[in-house]
Amino acid sequence: MAIVSVIFGQTMIMFLIMLIGFLCFRVGLIDDTGSQQISNVVIYISNPALLLNSFIGKLKSSQLMDGLDILGLLIVMMLITVVIAKLLFRKPNQMLVRFALIFANLGFIGLPLSKAVLGTGSVFYMSIFVGVSNFALWTYGIYMISGDRRTIQLKKLVINPAILALVFGLLFAFTGVQLPHVLGTAVSDLANMNLPLVMIAMGCYLAEGDIRGALKSRDLYEAIGARLIIAPLIVLIMLKFVPNNLMMVKEVILLGQATPVAALMAIFSKTFNKNYLFSTTVVGLTTLCSLVTIPLFMGVAQWFWR
Repeated sequence: MAIVSVIFGQTMIMFLIMLIGFLCFRVGLIDDTGSQQISNVVIYISNPALLLNSFIGKLKSSQLMDGLDILGLLIVMMLITVVIAKLLFRKPNQMLVRFALIFANLGFIGLPLSKAVLGTGSVFYMSIFVGVSNFALWTYGIYMISGDRRTIQLKKLVINPAILALVFGLLFAFTGVQLPHVLGTAVSDLANMNLPLVMIAMGCYLAEGDIRGALKSRDLYEAIGARLIIAPLIVLIMLKFVPNNLMMVKEVILLGQATPVAALMAIFSKTFNKNYLFSTTVVGLTTLCSLVTIPLFMGVAQWFWR
């Protein structure tokens, strides 16, 4: 159960930083523009740096084989989750709830938490998860919220910073090319900025949301339950049938799927005028609640997967 203790300690750190972001927004130190700018720094600088940093150094052949395993498991998991989302939340106005069930906040929360809890070696596997998720987000995800197939932006997918970092990272890994010391240190330092910036941004999202109004909506509780209970429960059961010699892969997938709703839910909702304040509240509250549910599911997994 040591992993649960580590996760609990890490989530408390995340909560404190998130609280700072929340208070900064409420007292006016950060405004709407500032929170968006922090998110942009994460998306375009610190998050890609974390991805790239995880690939610096040649990968072992066993990691590459495990990478193929995780890719296959992720595709199966994504298909199962989409089907269950459609079965459980069929109404047209439950589109945001379906989105919440399917898409986790892997880039913002999954990557830094994986590094902190499971070690640097796990970031390679989580990076594959991020790549699969980003592809789904910019195709099926954007279509879900817009309702228009013409909004599927393959160009945005190709120039997505996380995807580019993943591609360059794989090139470094396969060739064994090392960055010069100064550049490598800069990338590492930028990667270490990721978690504090993410949690400050999440605190701002929570402060910006209409919590009081959203609490009256049944959709809010369905979205929180879908993301933080149903989604990780699906994976917990599915991975029971995967051999424990792939334990790192299993822990990465469960950890990723237990993270809160993807922040792009709020961004897409604002772009397509689909209840932005509700989406922002869901992103903020699922982030807050996940500080409890992530250690819970990881603890249950240690017993259930024996």
